[in-house]
Amino acid sequence: MTGNMEESEQTFYDILGVNCKVSNDEIEDAYHDLARKLHPDVTGDDPELTARYMTVNEAYQVLSKPEDRADYDASIGVNQKIKDRENKPESRIIRSEIKPGVDMRHLDAKLRRTLKQAKELCRRDNFWEATRLMEKFLKTHPDNPQLRKTLATAALGRRRYHEAVNHMKVACKVEYSSVENFVKLGWMYIQAGQLTLAEKALHEALSWNAEHKGALSMMRKIEELRDAEKPPIKRMLIKVAKALKRKE
Repeated sequence: MTGNMEESEQTFYDILGVNCKVSNDEIEDAYHDLARKLHPDVTGDDPELTARYMTVNEAYQVLSKPEDRADYDASIGVNQKIKDRENKPESRIIRSEIKPGVDMRHLDAKLRRTLKQAKELCRRDNFWEATRLMEKFLKTHPDNPQLRKTLATAALGRRRYHEAVNHMKVACKVEYSSVENFVKLGWMYIQAGQLTLAEKALHEALSWNAEHKGALSMMRKIEELRDAEKPPIKRMLIKVAKALKRKE
């Protein structure tokens, strides 16, 4: 997660197995080395390794672009001393919010204000700042669906697909009958290139509303993406078969 550098949390540099001072060429080499080992074509779609492959891609997408890397470095405090980070107002707020006997009504009101601010930041494509504002509420409101959905939106904007999916899955679990949640989860899986998982999420949405236009449209999109991956001759045969079926 962004916003601090606790030892228990992995940064993008940790995911690629490099330090924060490496060159772009070294980041490129580290990524390609891991991608060759973790690609689903090699691992056989092992769920755990596929998830790791997604996080490697997320890390590379940010660190390979100088501007995105600079923003990310600032967000995790690469150039700041530990004592400076500990003295930040945000750190003091986090400690006070998780003390026993905290007034949850005050926190709930603060969360609502923060979500409103974070959504506006997302609309302005300021996804890093939106994430920083919201993450501190995960300790006190881990199952809040609005928090999770907004964090998922911010993570998607930062191209952290695995993180976005994880947040959205929590929202789907809490609001299990929400069609829109499963549609959004399906869209995130499509963005991550996980078409089978996207299909499962959309089937869940359609089980609640079989006529949902968004879910049906995404199912057609998945079919198109799969057809595009097939050899030209196979795509042609599929089109012919569909045309014949329409004439029957």
